[in-house]
Amino acid sequence: MKKISANILGGKFEHLVDEDNLQITHLQIKKGEEIPSHKSDKSVVVVIYNGKVDFKGENGNQIIIPGDIITMDPNEIHALKALEDSDLMVIKVKI
Repeated sequence: MKKISANILGGKFEHLVDEDNLQITHLQIKKGEEIPSHKSDKSVVVVIYNGKVDFKGENGNQIIIPGDIITMDPNEIHALKALEDSDLMVIKVKI
């Protein structure tokens, strides 16, 4: 077992785990901030645990709040905009 703790970042990101097949990123985005369209070569799971985010995917937009989880296949284009100051965990896995 290994414990990894996220830091208070003030609107930035940090890779908590960064390995060949696994990347776990703690992402903090401030209200109004946008992450432009991008994709990953890995499967992605996004877990929001604070705030509110407009998550734009290939099949439309979803407003996500704490308790919501987004899953994406590799190379799925997506973008997001913080509707409130928000904290997310982004887990990327290559199987």
